[in-house]
Amino acid sequence: MKKSTKSSRTLFAIAAVAALVCASARAEYRCDEPAAPEDKRACELAKQGPDELRQFIQRTSSIYGLYFYDYVTAADFDRWQVASAAARDLPKSDQLAKR
Repeated sequence: MKKSTKSSRTLFAIAAVAALVCASARAEYRCDEPAAPEDKRACELAKQGPDELRQFIQRTSSIYGLYFYDYVTAADFDRWQVASAAARDLPKSDQLAKR
């Protein structure tokens, strides 16, 4: 029994869409070799902290469509947590003096 060409095309289209979805879901770390200027800027801001990076990505989302986790590694998260814990441990007067 032969399959119709229409059902074969439908199955092929479904497989192609599934492959594209899986490929786009994989995040890549873009700071290894940032090619575009917006990637370079996002990598610089990731070194400064999560708030700076998040603000840049939100502010430019309609232009570049960047994704926060493409610019962050586990080491960045660890560094941010240590900085946050250190800031919480400072007395109020020291926190105000740093501003």
